[in-house]
Amino acid sequence: MADVLSLFFSADFLFVIIRVGVPLLFASMSAYVASIAGIPNIAVEGIMIFGSLFGVYISAITQSAWLGLLGVIAVGLIMAIVLAFFTMKMKASPIMIGIALNLFASDFSVWLLLIWTGSKGTTASLPSKVLPTINIPFIEDIPFIGRVMSGHYFLTYVCIALAILVYILVYKTPFGLHMKACGIDEKAAESVGIKVNRVRLISVIISCILAALGGAYLSMGYLSIFSNNMTASRGWTGIAANAVGQGNFLIVLITTAIFATAQAVVNQLILFELPSELINTIPYICVLFAMIFLSIKQYNKNKVRK
Repeated sequence: MADVLSLFFSADFLFVIIRVGVPLLFASMSAYVASIAGIPNIAVEGIMIFGSLFGVYISAITQSAWLGLLGVIAVGLIMAIVLAFFTMKMKASPIMIGIALNLFASDFSVWLLLIWTGSKGTTASLPSKVLPTINIPFIEDIPFIGRVMSGHYFLTYVCIALAILVYILVYKTPFGLHMKACGIDEKAAESVGIKVNRVRLISVIISCILAALGGAYLSMGYLSIFSNNMTASRGWTGIAANAVGQGNFLIVLITTAIFATAQAVVNQLILFELPSELINTIPYICVLFAMIFLSIKQYNKNKVRK
């Protein structure tokens, strides 16, 4: 027991929380940016799958991790155009389009994997490249803090920077006010001169690129290959974190941190040879309790209104 407690109160454990929390943060930011503009992005999971697959493939054929990353951004842009076309132009349900894209990504990625590698499992046969880890000067020499904050993958620091930028965008700029106005009431937003479709299109583009970067983190940093179903419901976990936040970005961040801590606990407990089938349920139990809490909160709010 003393070994377990010492493990959880260590710099290494905080390092693991950050490492496993980055793809969850990409996913939750993706869901958040789209939802506050009035277009729920349920396709986060599928976009992450495509981002992770195409990042590996493009880096393999170009022999450049940076070109692979540009390809990931292009994939996010393409998915945004598809999502925006069907939801904004064709007026289809964002929920149904999101589910369709998730199913398409799950199956189409396996077919592409088979075509490109002859395997339905992984891209281990492709000579793909990975993004570098970054050691931060001066900070890496600080006891404890250096072990926590330095030595992460490149996309970890990109994610932190993007989280700050998303906060500034939503809370400190006129465009952020326009996003929230479009999400609350598009007719009222139009009446004061806000171009709703333009705001929503930009929001969807940002959302899909964030999701694609989350996928790239998994296959070009966290691991060095793409494997079938490697997202492991991280996209859905991000959607759940956004649902708990209900439009408050700080609460979304806190909820994401809780989910990341649960996943880090799983990673650490596996070292003690405990039953993996039981341990792997911990993050999903946290998500379940979060959704129960959200349901109770919403029920009480509706009860007060009546």
